[in-house]
Amino acid sequence: MPSANHDTPKSSGLPRRPSRSQLDAAPKDYLTRGAPFKADVMVVDVGDGEMVVKDFSGRAWWRRLIGRLEVSRECRAYAYLGPMPRFPAFLGCVDKDALAVEKIDGVALARAADSEENRDRYLAQLRSAMERLGELGFLHLDARSNKNVLLRPDKQVIFIDLAGSFWIPPGRLGHRLLRRFAELYYEANLIKWETLLATGGDPRKDQAKPPRYVHGFVDLWRARKRLRKR
Repeated sequence: MPSANHDTPKSSGLPRRPSRSQLDAAPKDYLTRGAPFKADVMVVDVGDGEMVVKDFSGRAWWRRLIGRLEVSRECRAYAYLGPMPRFPAFLGCVDKDALAVEKIDGVALARAADSEENRDRYLAQLRSAMERLGELGFLHLDARSNKNVLLRPDKQVIFIDLAGSFWIPPGRLGHRLLRRFAELYYEANLIKWETLLATGGDPRKDQAKPPRYVHGFVDLWRARKRLRKR
């Protein structure tokens, strides 16, 4: 579990990681009530600015144990990436049950009102971030989820929620193979976003929804064909 050494210093202008007692006493604006299986996700301000906290402390004991593994892994994911553009700043672990990150003000990129006007700009930001993640041997396994890619008011694309992630550092056994898979995986994600941000809107929107993962496999197949032509 990352320690307080990974906390964002106050000099950054971001709020400090709260203690458990501060978190429990603070007013909370819930973004997600995760009962019975997922974390509560909330906006909290303990006196020096708003932050987002993911907290499993209210779950049953057995789910809390699993939640601690998720918190530990997400904290390690942020620690591995370090300060990185297009991701919220990691503020630190509250305790074994919770972590805190920078609050990102924005809307889901898929619902952005100017997606047609700025389509190429947003796709370029997505590509640059995904290429960097691939170089690091890092898979953001929820990057396909519409709710995990936000657009800030300054037109910057931000990825959130690293709970579903996997990585192999450069130099480690398997890194080169993972990079090759990451290139395919992220190219498929970009194909999805090209579709979502298409002129006139997502052409799949009004179609009957296929079985789960069908679109994902189709995008992987299209990504493979695209990469082979490069």
